[in-house]
Amino acid sequence: MTRTFKLFSISLCLLWTSGVASQTLKSVDNSQNAGKVEWLDRQITTGMVPYGVPVTREFRYKNVSSENLLILQVKSSCHCTVAKWDHEPVPPGQTGAIKITYDGLKEGEFYRIVSVVTNFDSMQSVPIALVGKVDKKPEVEAVNVQGQD
Repeated sequence: MTRTFKLFSISLCLLWTSGVASQTLKSVDNSQNAGKVEWLDRQITTGMVPYGVPVTREFRYKNVSSENLLILQVKSSCHCTVAKWDHEPVPPGQTGAIKITYDGLKEGEFYRIVSVVTNFDSMQSVPIALVGKVDKKPEVEAVNVQGQD
């Protein structure tokens, strides 16, 4: 009976200490500085742009975490908007940029959203927006080429 009680007590202690150890490890892994990006630009307004002239702006961000930041995906809301970024990791404390280019081929106001996914939270994207207005398409004068002498 004593032997059974000792084995039970030892097993219970081992189970209890393994639970405490796993709780301690979890709290260390979820540090406050892990996985944070500070966006210096979330929306940029271009103002009026000429028709047919592409407009490019840089959206800057800073890695304020204790780990390397990697931009995994940048997806635009339409084919008229293209994103370019450095695919290298951004070390803690350093900055990076995503260049967004809108083709400017539609008259009027535009609001183009680009979704950014990082290694810090690959299940959630961060929206950034390029906003502005494209001037009217210039009218082309008709030239009469038949009346030449």
